[in-house]
Amino acid sequence: MASTSTSQTPSNINPYYENWLIQLQNFLEKLNAISSSYGEDEEENKSSELVTKVLDHYQDYYREKFNSTNRDVFLLVSPPWYTSLEKTFLWIAGFKPSTLFPTINYSIGSELTTEQEEKLKRLKAETKREEKVIEKGMAKVQERGAAPPIFELMKRGGTVVDGEATDLESIIDGMKNSMMSMVETAEHLRGSTVRKILDILQQKQSVKLLAAVAQFHLQARKLGLQMDIQSAKKDK
Repeated sequence: MASTSTSQTPSNINPYYENWLIQLQNFLEKLNAISSSYGEDEEENKSSELVTKVLDHYQDYYREKFNSTNRDVFLLVSPPWYTSLEKTFLWIAGFKPSTLFPTINYSIGSELTTEQEEKLKRLKAETKREEKVIEKGMAKVQERGAAPPIFELMKRGGTVVDGEATDLESIIDGMKNSMMSMVETAEHLRGSTVRKILDILQQKQSVKLLAAVAQFHLQARKLGLQMDIQSAKKDK
């Protein structure tokens, strides 16, 4: 897999992301190929390696996303390199962990054992509880945007008077730090949920699930580009 650079800026993460998607398409083809020929010992070994590589590929993207934005939380929660459609699927700078469970149902639901279904049911409930905690934390951070100093500034049309600039910078910096803390917590939940799901699934099931996730990601990008182009034409 190609190594990722840590020196990119938000303005040129677009080519990185496009290349990342091309690699994701290649991984999708390999996942589908292994899934269709599963059963041989050699294929089982290959699938284990491929699953690891696919997970590393996603991790590379998340790491690059943080590095190339210089951890600017406002860029992370609304990536300018995403299409409008892709942005609608964002939850605190990434995918919502609980959305993996419907994906499991339509991709491998019929293959699950009763024991797996029970484990996934418990994990889903646990994940949703943690999501609510994070959402409440983010809501509290956003409420600071209506703090008296900021509210008064907005009422004056953004005109800053003597002594206010430092106070406002302090408040905004505090908001950004708190938001970043929530983003990092969300990232941890995303990673831990994926690991727990894959621990429950059999290797063949993991391959099919990752293929379904990659397919959704690629289709969202394709459709999002088409929608943005159509929207741009209407605005002319």
